Amino acid sequence: MAMGTINNNPFLNQDGNLIAELEFKDGQMGFVGISGTSWTILPDGTSRANRFVNDTVSSAYKTCLLDKRELASIAKVLSDVNFAELPPDIPSEPIINPHLLTVRVGEKSSTLQLQAGETIENALKIQQNQQETPRWRFLTVAGEINQLIRKNCGDY
Repeated sequence: MAMGTINNNPFLNQDGNLIAELEFKDGQMGFVGISGTSWTILPDGTSRANRFVNDTVSSAYKTCLLDKRELASIAKVLSDVNFAELPPDIPSEPIINPHLLTVRVGEKSSTLQLQAGETIENALKIQQNQQETPRWRFLTVAGEINQLIRKNCGDY
């Protein structure tokens, strides 16, 4: 990851923007494959939601803007949990029709499987005594992004 300058955060540039595009995918495995919503957050905070089914992505159906304070909040969590060191796929027990979450910053991506229908908030509660594990670190990032998107853009 590139070195940032705002509070020495490697995920922010001098202008307080993210260093790269951030993508947050929330999908569910099912009969047709993986389907869900993909949020793209541009470095300046412009955000758009697209529905996807496997590799087919629809045009944006919702847009909103995250401000500099919210971008800094995301960058702080990414830095605090050392996102750059998370594995590409976080191991989990085999799950039928998993709920899949992916966070990508620039070229760095990490994916986690949850139980079908399991929320980020519930998964974090279960992990509260296992902080510092890759699963907890990923859920902390996903939870922050999800919370800010819902606050600024509404439910998806």
